[in-house]
Amino acid sequence: MNITRTCPANSRDRVKWLKLRELPERDAQAENVRHLANVLREASGGNRRLFVALCHCVARDGIRFVSDVARVGHEDIAGLTRPYADPLEALERGTDDCDAKGRLLVALLLAGGIGARLVDWWDKTNGDLDHVAAECMLDGRWVHLETILSRARIGDEPQQVPVEPSTGKWAYS
Repeated sequence: MNITRTCPANSRDRVKWLKLRELPERDAQAENVRHLANVLREASGGNRRLFVALCHCVARDGIRFVSDVARVGHEDIAGLTRPYADPLEALERGTDDCDAKGRLLVALLLAGGIGARLVDWWDKTNGDLDHVAAECMLDGRWVHLETILSRARIGDEPQQVPVEPSTGKWAYS
């Protein structure tokens, strides 16, 4: 893997990342995000780990992973590349990329009172933002939440997610 968790100095995506990582805090204030977070918190019976798992399932399984380039022909980040849209737009549409899935997950967790943030991976060769996922504070530590791999569990880094036995490859959600 030729990726790093440190933004390369020559990255043309640095400004995009700096803006993108701040959006979930605004999203978490939206009435419909707070409502969905409350529904998931009630369903969890107040169990923090179960609440995180439910939010993770909504973002991982409720939005099918499709890159923006494949979906609309270019990077598409509501609030950056086009006017700000409803935070649940990707969920309603049913398809989007890793940053939309991670952004929704972080917004739901923040709205539900769980510390959360977006995390980034950068391509070492060209300095591009390669992947976005989420982390949350659980049991006193930051825990990774992968949203594009269908078999990802709470705490799995991408390389730890099991591949599909039948194909030997990752299944994207």
